[in-house]
This record gives sequence, C-alpha cells and structure tokens, in this order.
Amino acid sequence: MNIELDFKVIGERIQKCRTEKKMTQAELAEKIDTNQKHLSRIECGYHRSTLDAIVAIARALDVSVDYLIADYNDSNNPSTLQVILDEIRGMTPKQLEMLQENIKTIKKFNA
Repeated sequence: MNIELDFKVIGERIQKCRTEKKMTQAELAEKIDTNQKHLSRIECGYHRSTLDAIVAIARALDVSVDYLIADYNDSNNPSTLQVILDEIRGMTPKQLEMLQENIKTIKKFNA
C-alpha cells in the first residue's frame, strides 16, 4: 500500500496551528532546530518533510502527527480538552445545562 501525502495541505495545517498559537515562523523554526526559510518552504508545501520533521513540528505545536498529516484530531488530546475547558469556564448554570444536553444529543447521533 502506497499512501501519498499532500505536503501543501500539511503545510497549511502547520501554519494554521502556528498562527493560532500566535507563534512566528522564526519561533517555531527555533523550537524544531531549523531556520525560518526552511519552515516557510514546509508551510508552503514546497518541501517534502521527513517524518522526523513532522513529529518535531507536532510536538512544538502540541498537536498530534495524525492531525497534521490526516486532519485527524484525537478528542483525548490534552490541548483539545484544555480549549474546551477554557470555553466552559465562566458559563452560567443554565449555559452548562444546555451544553450538557447538547453533548448528550451529539453522543446519541454518533453512537
């Protein structure tokens, strides 16, 4: 089985994650021990990254490798759960009740 990776899409996901974390290319490049120009080429899809590079980027961005290469986001990922918890904090009791009902509905349809 031969799986063809779309490096342009992978680069777009890397850029999206990096900008969501308000990180510059230079900052991410430093974290993964490369230079900004090389990272720019990865984000544009001009460079076919190695698995080692993708793993390093995923770790630096606190996302799963699966998300970067296949748009699969693990719902048990600590950063995903943290985002959800941050959204929940400060909700009124009525909002929390509505959220709980929505969660039950979503789980029922995904069963």
